[in-house]
Amino acid sequence: MFNLEHRVRVFVFQVLDRRVEFLLLRHKPREEWPLGPVVGPVTPGEKLEDAIRREVKAETGLKRPVHLQELLQPQKELFGDLGIIEWLYAWQAGSPGAPADEVHPGPMIGELQWLPFERAFEQLENDADRDAIVRLQLSLQ
Repeated sequence: MFNLEHRVRVFVFQVLDRRVEFLLLRHKPREEWPLGPVVGPVTPGEKLEDAIRREVKAETGLKRPVHLQELLQPQKELFGDLGIIEWLYAWQAGSPGAPADEVHPGPMIGELQWLPFERAFEQLENDADRDAIVRLQLSLQ
């Protein structure tokens, strides 16, 4: 039997006076996970935007985006009889006049870091994540 799962990958960022910062997370246990975006499942029948809001709130405590945008077409991967479709989005958490509220990591998060583009890009190991953050950075210029 073939199983198909949907996931969201959400790049949280804020635009400040002179810089853009990207929030990268590391899940617990810290040694086993690289820094990356918010990641979580889309449950059957759930709208993508609802899954994005649920996962961002659970992992960061942030409740509402200033702006939400799709970054890339869904990414598809097959692992034997498991198919995974990942939806890449950007969540603007703050702006120059209203920086992001204090971030509160959820119980599964071991580390959070706000990083400038160059450092965030270096930390990402997944090629699709790197493509998404480059697309996001270019859209902000």
